[in-house]
Amino acid sequence: MKKKKSIFWTTILIILPLIIITDIIVLFGAHSFVSDKIYANYEYDIQNAAEVTNVLFEDCDLKNERQARIDSEELCDLCTMLELPYIYVLEIDEKASTVKYLAIGTGEGASKEFLETRHVGDVVPTNSIDFYHSILNDTAETNMRHVDNQFDNTLIYYLRRTGGTAKDEIIAAEVSIAAVTKSLNRIFGTVVLIIFFFTLVIFGILALIIHNRIQKPAKLISQKMISFVHDRQKGFEKLEIKGSKEFTDMADSFNAMAQEIDLYLEEISEMNRQKAELHIARDIQKGLLEPPEHDCGTAQIKAFMLPARDVGGDLYDYLVLKDGKVCVIIADVSGKGISAALFMSRSITLIHQYAESGMSPSKILFEFNNHLAARNPNFLFITTFVGIFDPCTNELIYANAGHNFPYILSDKLIKLDGEQGTAAGIFEDQTYPEHSVNMKVGDLLFLYTDGVTEAKSKDGGFFSDEALEKILTELTASADKDVIPPVLDSLRAFSEGAKQADDITMLELKIEPHTCQTLHLTAEKKNLTAIYETITGLPLSDDLKSQLRFMAEEMFINICSYAYPDGAGTADIIIETDTKRATLTFIDTGIPFDPTQDIPDIEEYDIENAIGGLGRFLSFSYADEYSYRHDDDKNILTITKRIDTDSA
Repeated sequence: MKKKKSIFWTTILIILPLIIITDIIVLFGAHSFVSDKIYANYEYDIQNAAEVTNVLFEDCDLKNERQARIDSEELCDLCTMLELPYIYVLEIDEKASTVKYLAIGTGEGASKEFLETRHVGDVVPTNSIDFYHSILNDTAETNMRHVDNQFDNTLIYYLRRTGGTAKDEIIAAEVSIAAVTKSLNRIFGTVVLIIFFFTLVIFGILALIIHNRIQKPAKLISQKMISFVHDRQKGFEKLEIKGSKEFTDMADSFNAMAQEIDLYLEEISEMNRQKAELHIARDIQKGLLEPPEHDCGTAQIKAFMLPARDVGGDLYDYLVLKDGKVCVIIADVSGKGISAALFMSRSITLIHQYAESGMSPSKILFEFNNHLAARNPNFLFITTFVGIFDPCTNELIYANAGHNFPYILSDKLIKLDGEQGTAAGIFEDQTYPEHSVNMKVGDLLFLYTDGVTEAKSKDGGFFSDEALEKILTELTASADKDVIPPVLDSLRAFSEGAKQADDITMLELKIEPHTCQTLHLTAEKKNLTAIYETITGLPLSDDLKSQLRFMAEEMFINICSYAYPDGAGTADIIIETDTKRATLTFIDTGIPFDPTQDIPDIEEYDIENAIGGLGRFLSFSYADEYSYRHDDDKNILTITKRIDTDSA
């Protein structure tokens, strides 16, 4: 009689092919992903190398043999730094169907034959003159080519050289396919080892589960059934086995085990790991940005950012400074993806720090640029606009580091196209001209990155500055002047069916109704009249004005009494109102005195015997916020009272 296989081996023989098939599928998927990722990285490297070469040689005359040899040495250094075998500059002669090597840079991996046969000044015939023509005229379907020639099997990125005396010149950066394949094999070999290790672990766990959860329970059931048959004469009740519980439990165990296998496979999947990291990076990047809407009373701020990839290189920022001024920032990092996102994260931290320190826009950009340029091994740069709005003077002071010119939507459309400096991060000690413009209530400052004007349609056309200005001009006549939604709607309609090529970021600053008056008075009680009259003229409720007069009187008398006990001195009283709050600021150069300290407890206050303190207690009880600081030999006290909707 043929011996039957146990349930253990039967189950193993069923599951083992499934595991093998799963491994094969995972290996194919991993190989495809790793291959795509390696090729994408090398394509990015040679594209970046060509773009860096274009920037470095922007003002160079490569037709000058002496200059070309100097530049060739720089290209060799660049090849070594970027670990590329070839970077060279070609002059295209379309009539003769020849190319001339103007500058040549080689690195590790360059073929011996290339080094011996290609020199600066060499002119060689070419069969690719039509392709070169398309590169020079920006009509090529792709700048990337796979070339197998007598020197090497390579991947080449071509870029039309711009700037300087460049004419009919193309920059080419190459990477050896052998190097790409070697890198792919190394990484994929590691993936295979990881998958093999986890397969062994999973198979061991699976065998143990089958033995303990299937074979042993089934054997126990069999033994009890045999025992029941043999002992029937002893009066045992019949054992009913329908498989409803035991086998359901086994099925549940198998399902749980299958879910664990899926989890393991997901955890070792390189694709999912990369995707998870990008999601984390995106969340971190979003966390660095301010909320998309904010109302600070004197101005209403709205922002929008849509990265072209999971993470992007655009940034926006805004903050209300200690003196009540509003600072807005927008910037665009060269490049895309993780490198641009890291540069963006570093930049937003730096520029926010400089803005908080109270620097002017030009000083912010000067310090920001120097810090980036001193620590920028990848030669990234960032265009940046910084503007600071002063609600007391209604003046916007701004400086521009190579960024798109913003617009002000007022009675007419105003383009802030004054002199600007270079993008930050390239050269140290750059100066950034500072400009100013007056704004009024209802005016709107609109900032944006080039992802707006350079958005592409499915036909390859650009959205353009003209299209943006047309929308903004139409919105200028609108009382609402909410810019971002209509611009975004137009962009989406224009780009429908096309892949987003660049990050899109917009920010608007709309000026809200506010007042700011500064009284420069001698520290004499008789000048309370001027303070009373100013507060009485404010567009506020009578109750609120009464509270403000009380607080102003108490604090001004304190200045007269404590800051200048000899009666000689002056004080500045700044009275500000906006849609959210009324603020009183008292500034004097007298004896340091903090009125917010030692405020009495009203429940323990002895009205008959105590001297002073009650007025301060009542003043600060009216206030919603108050603070004191001694800065630059000045006493500075600020008291804020929020304005309810029904209080104005």
